[in-house]
Amino acid sequence: MIKVKFVQWGIGLGLLALLVRWLASPAWLEQYYSRGFYPLFRLLWDTLFTGWFPFALLYVLAVVLFMRGIRAVVHWVKLRGNAKLWSAVAGLLGFAGWTMFSFLLMWGYNYGRIPVEQTLDLQLRAPAPEMLATIVRTEASTLAELRAQVPGSDTLALGPEQFPANMEQQLSQAVEAALTYYNYPIVGKVRGRVLYPRGVFLRFGSAGLYLPWTGEGHIDGGLIDLQRPYTLAHELAHGYGFGDEGTCSFWAYLAAFRAKDPALQYALRLGYWRSLAAGWARSDSEAYLAFRTTLPRGMVADLEAINANIAAYPDILPALRDVAYDSYLKAQGIDEGIQNYGKVVLLVETWREQAQAFFIRSE
Repeated sequence: MIKVKFVQWGIGLGLLALLVRWLASPAWLEQYYSRGFYPLFRLLWDTLFTGWFPFALLYVLAVVLFMRGIRAVVHWVKLRGNAKLWSAVAGLLGFAGWTMFSFLLMWGYNYGRIPVEQTLDLQLRAPAPEMLATIVRTEASTLAELRAQVPGSDTLALGPEQFPANMEQQLSQAVEAALTYYNYPIVGKVRGRVLYPRGVFLRFGSAGLYLPWTGEGHIDGGLIDLQRPYTLAHELAHGYGFGDEGTCSFWAYLAAFRAKDPALQYALRLGYWRSLAAGWARSDSEAYLAFRTTLPRGMVADLEAINANIAAYPDILPALRDVAYDSYLKAQGIDEGIQNYGKVVLLVETWREQAQAFFIRSE
């Protein structure tokens, strides 16, 4: 009887959650979920769990799910005849329903909120091809200035000694400051955890993950220190209520202007610059490679260290991964699928044109 009720409630709540997602307008979700229910839920969840827990809740969740799975399999093996088939089908349907319901309630409805470009009144447009090289050069010049402010070698890649020990705290404050400037509510305290074993995300073409069922952002333990700030800030932005990948990278970039540590400022902007440079390299690789030779030796060392680290964790089944994640994003209303990651360039370059007040406030 308990299992029947579990299945019935799971299917019912899962379908109800999907119906709300289908019927609710972005304005309704923005007002009543993203700026209403979700911040209050975040406050309660962070107070009860993530605010004090000493390590990633994902480890606990994995153990609980494993034990429940073993128990379910043992129970299923003991069944006979039609009961075996019914139990398998009902169990899967119930689990899927509860998963969908909890995913949407605990975070997933944020996918349907008003896009940040609409809230900030940004008329998105891609940089003209002839302007992309200029933007890459200009941003590189700023990066060189920022890197010169970081104590340490001018010729070797930045290492852990150049980054603050309380990186998570400083990044959290910087992301929160950027969001607060644009009147997004900040309630609770999203945690960013380093997850092991190394390569758990990198080998699947990712560097981090926000998990609604733990309320925490995670980054791969295999990332070197230069890669961590941009990835961690991105995952923290997810935790503060944004599903769109390009938008979270946008907030990570804006966090650079609120960060106090020069190494963090540099690493955050370097993460975005690599997206810009990749675009130029795709359109005119010869020109980009010629420009790359003019970069300061320290910056080249940083780029080579990042590239070497990425190469150390080759992808597993990249085609299958892309299809699966592309389908997931489209199912959440992100029409461009995995191409959504590139939206950060549209957001940042459009935002620059009206950002003078933001820059002044950050000084």
